[in-house]
Amino acid sequence: MKNIRDIFAKPIDRTIEEVIKVEQADEKAVLTELEEYVPTDFLQEQYARIFEEIASGPSNPREGIGIWISGFFGSGKSLFAKILGYTMAARKVGSKTASDIFKIKVNNPKIADLVDLINARIPFHAVIFDVSMDRGVRLANERLTEIIYKALLRELGYSEDFDLAELEITLEGDGKLDAFLTRFEEVHGQPWEKRRLLGLALNEAGEVLHSLYPGTYSTPDSYVNSVGSGRADIDPNKLARRAYELTDRRKPGHALIFIIDEVGQYVSRSVDKMLDLQAIVQALGVESKNRVEHKKAVSPCWLAVTSQEKLDEVVHALDSKKIELARLQDRFRLTVDLKQSDIAEITARRVLEKKPDAEKALGDLYVENEGRIKELGRLERTSRDISVTRESFVRLYPYLPYEIDLCVDIVAGLRLRRGAHRHVGGSNRTIIKQAQELMINPRTRLADAPIGDLVTLDKVYELLYLGNLLPSEVSREIDKVAKDLPDNPMAHKVAKAIALLEPVKNLPRTPHNLAVVLYPSVTSGPILGEVEQAIEALEKAQVIRNSEEGYKLLTVEEKHWETKRNGLDPREADRNRIKREVLRQIFSDPQLRKYQYQKLRTFRNTLNVEGETVEPAGEIPLNLLLADSVQIKPDRLAEARDESNARPNDVFWIVTLTDEIHDLVVELFRSREMVSEYERLASQQRLSGEESSCLSDEKNRKDSYLKKLRAKMLEAVQSGTGFFQGVQHDATALGSGFVDVFHKLFDIVVPVLYPKLEIGVLPLKGDEAEKLIVASNLNGLPQVFYHDKPEQSLVVKQSGKYLPNLGADLCRELFDYIKKEHSYGNKVTGKILESYFSGIGYGWEREALRLGLAILFRGGAVEVTHQGRKYRNYSDPACREPFMNNPKFRAASFAPRETLDLKILARAAQAYEEITGKDVNIEEGDIANAFQEVAAADRDKLLPVAARLKALKVPGSEAVADHLQWVEGILDMAPDDCVKTLAGEGKSYLEGRKMAVRLENLASEANLQVLADARRILNEQWPVLKDRTTSDDLNEAAVELEQSFDSENVLDHLERIRQAADQLTNEYTRLYRATFEKRNKAYEAAVDHVKGLPEWVAVSQDTDVPEEERDALLRPLLSRIGKKLDLRKGDTVCRATHATVTEMESDLVAVEGLTRQVVRQLQKTVEPEEKVERFRISQHFTGKIESEQDLDSVIKALRDKLEKLLAKGCKVILE
Repeated sequence: MKNIRDIFAKPIDRTIEEVIKVEQADEKAVLTELEEYVPTDFLQEQYARIFEEIASGPSNPREGIGIWISGFFGSGKSLFAKILGYTMAARKVGSKTASDIFKIKVNNPKIADLVDLINARIPFHAVIFDVSMDRGVRLANERLTEIIYKALLRELGYSEDFDLAELEITLEGDGKLDAFLTRFEEVHGQPWEKRRLLGLALNEAGEVLHSLYPGTYSTPDSYVNSVGSGRADIDPNKLARRAYELTDRRKPGHALIFIIDEVGQYVSRSVDKMLDLQAIVQALGVESKNRVEHKKAVSPCWLAVTSQEKLDEVVHALDSKKIELARLQDRFRLTVDLKQSDIAEITARRVLEKKPDAEKALGDLYVENEGRIKELGRLERTSRDISVTRESFVRLYPYLPYEIDLCVDIVAGLRLRRGAHRHVGGSNRTIIKQAQELMINPRTRLADAPIGDLVTLDKVYELLYLGNLLPSEVSREIDKVAKDLPDNPMAHKVAKAIALLEPVKNLPRTPHNLAVVLYPSVTSGPILGEVEQAIEALEKAQVIRNSEEGYKLLTVEEKHWETKRNGLDPREADRNRIKREVLRQIFSDPQLRKYQYQKLRTFRNTLNVEGETVEPAGEIPLNLLLADSVQIKPDRLAEARDESNARPNDVFWIVTLTDEIHDLVVELFRSREMVSEYERLASQQRLSGEESSCLSDEKNRKDSYLKKLRAKMLEAVQSGTGFFQGVQHDATALGSGFVDVFHKLFDIVVPVLYPKLEIGVLPLKGDEAEKLIVASNLNGLPQVFYHDKPEQSLVVKQSGKYLPNLGADLCRELFDYIKKEHSYGNKVTGKILESYFSGIGYGWEREALRLGLAILFRGGAVEVTHQGRKYRNYSDPACREPFMNNPKFRAASFAPRETLDLKILARAAQAYEEITGKDVNIEEGDIANAFQEVAAADRDKLLPVAARLKALKVPGSEAVADHLQWVEGILDMAPDDCVKTLAGEGKSYLEGRKMAVRLENLASEANLQVLADARRILNEQWPVLKDRTTSDDLNEAAVELEQSFDSENVLDHLERIRQAADQLTNEYTRLYRATFEKRNKAYEAAVDHVKGLPEWVAVSQDTDVPEEERDALLRPLLSRIGKKLDLRKGDTVCRATHATVTEMESDLVAVEGLTRQVVRQLQKTVEPEEKVERFRISQHFTGKIESEQDLDSVIKALRDKLEKLLAKGCKVILE
């Protein structure tokens, strides 16, 4: 044995049918099907189960008489069903019955006994047909009930025309059919069975009926006229009754079994057809059960159907509440789902069975090359069974074991591909035929290859190409590769392999896997290098590109897409924005954000990238400096060292970017730009199917690039170098991973930045300040108040009694700060304290501050001002709110408690002079009176200003309201408190006064109008622009407005706000104007089109049609044409039409549909009495016309339908 041809037990070039056709009745073909059938153990189990049910039918009839047989394409479900029908009916096949041949083939005593029992007790008549090939399926809206009834009529010898069949059935029931047949042949010279197929059958039958029964049919046209008044019809219940009635007439004593192929495909996309099937099986089941129980039938009627999907999958795909899955499952009690795992066994036994000596030789070949086979023939990154054993190698050679399932998946996947032929005709659709064709087809001729050669996907491609299974665009692209790369045969093979693997799931198209599926022989060396070179050549030729699932072919549309995409290059600002975004994602790692220093408190980092804040509001200032290449890294390191010395409170980290990172940034930018543009077009319904597919792929691509960029950027970050206060810290010395590196770095930084952290970080629940204020004594406070070290204990024991410890470190730090600020004349609020003590040096949290201040307050060291009122006594219930409520704590102010002395009076007098420019006597009463006079005047000015700013929701109005509340509190103060406030907080009062004056001056009508316009532009116009532009300038303008409105000092930025708003509204105006004009042009063209139609000319010239009616016809179009655009600066919609951009875009999408509606209405107006029926051929006829017989069938059905419409007086418009 030298060649592969020599190893097979049967001639490899014998005839093997490509596809089993259930309606194929040629005895020789059926005999071959039965003799070559491979009944696996699983198949025998299914036959036995079905035979048992059928055998028990007469004694135990049920309504569930349906059998649902499902399986992937090429699984053998059609043959399974056909054999079921042939064996139940014991049809003759040559000199034997199908039952006898099948019993010998299965060699299963249980099955043999069941078949004998059924054949002896229940004579079945089988009605076998393929619903996809039956002429009824040519009508897309034909009900399954009608198709089955036609098949039954045909099988029992009746006419397939329902009217003629009704005539035959009636005459037969009356005993007059034979007379009719005889007279018909006498009159017309040909038998009725032949003439009834022609279009004149009704008229000829009428003539014969008139001659036979002139009393009933008075004229030759009487029968035709009676038929025209009410054509015969069929429904599921009538079908069930007729099935038994007609069988009793033509096949007395027999039971029926329907074998219907491809029912699943026929009903799978139609709720109505599925409901029809449900009604059929229900009607047959009920009728069968009733007749068998009343001894009117020998057995129930059985209905076996095939489908590529399981019953529940078909029902779920329809997603209709009308279809009850449970009821269908009761009717289709018997289900068979053929397994893909059987196909390898069937292929091995039918096609690849080896001679005994060949098995030994192949076994030896495997042993000699086992290592090479397992190394070079093993797929990667897949959950498929890729195991190869000596036994499986010998049994399936020249396939490697995994290739059988792979080839099945390839064909199944190709059938679902867009652009693939709907009916995958031609050869090589099943693995059995494919296995044979690989051996003998002139394009592959593997049978003549030396033993050791293997099946490769480029050879499989050749067969599928010949079988017309490939989408046309794929085959054109592969053909083009051979022309464009004539000297690179491996590139041609790789392209073919990629084309076949694209629709296969769970097998990434990596260079390794492509090399495996092209592995030519068990004795060959590695070909991975050649494959990689071929891939590079194909990429350069723009034939393939890498994707998430591996390499894929580019379609024509994808090539256009790629060309456009590759023309997009990011600006430096775009690159920087993407880098910042990715770095922000990386540093948002929850593990990093949960960093805790010595279990004291959690710290976050403030992230700055190249000087721009990316993540604010952190406690550790982290600055990232990016080195664009290794060459400039030393310069960036030196820069970072100098910066860290100049800014000792900041951490600097240098990240070195690679070429791969730069490339990924570009690719991510391109993907985002393409997705943004085409999503906008999709929202306007302006995408083709190809573009929608490209958009979907691009979205996946975008996600993939982002994921890869994040991974590469993370690698760069965690291998970077840091500086803090001039000291270098390398990542390798800090830790092993990203989180570990920065946690170790923060361990170094935090104690330096926050040396007093431990003083203010206490284990608090949040209610300790309240408990301290309300406690009658301090003995029973929570444990946090007591500590062994005096400086850390919040209460101290004196004379057996606990008192507030004003000397505790926490209290001392707070009091010193308050006292210092107060001496400068600054008002110290809770907000100011929180800002200061949470910052560098301290890192304390609000609860600790409230507790420390509560101790100072109860100990008499500070006083509290809340809502304009001063509190000194902790027993006053009104003083507790600032220590219990966060907003009130932030608004309250704290000051040292001091006695009124000459020094304080002097400070107060000086503060008064700074506020008013006037002198005052250094007397308590004079100073208090003078200050309150100022406060009263300020209050009168502030009241209208505060109310106005609040009503207009101007940012900063809250600050004015707070200052007003303070002023009113001053007016209610005692003279000594008034003087102390002026002495300690006079500077803050002056600043508040200036702030109010400044806001009053800025809050002019003109300025407030600028703010109102800008806010409206931001809220109304920017969302429209945002979805339709990728301009960085516009994005920056919008961000500028958003940040300005979030600022309390918004009125200080009026010019910036005005410029940003102008930039947005100018672009919006341009967009609105362009859309407005485009809509006008589209609808003006539509109006011109209508007015150019002959029907419009007729309407225009018809004096009976009033002008109002003519205008009404065009109103759907004319109403969308704006007379003149009235869009003033800042306007969001035209003042005349009030149409939004979105509405105008929707109008543009709808123009074609509206035009068709107008034309239809116009046609009805011109010929109002005519009944016009639009007949869209594609809605009534499906499938391919492959022969003259198919063409005749379609034309006849079309003629029948059109004749019925004409008979109703309709005028028909074909579409």
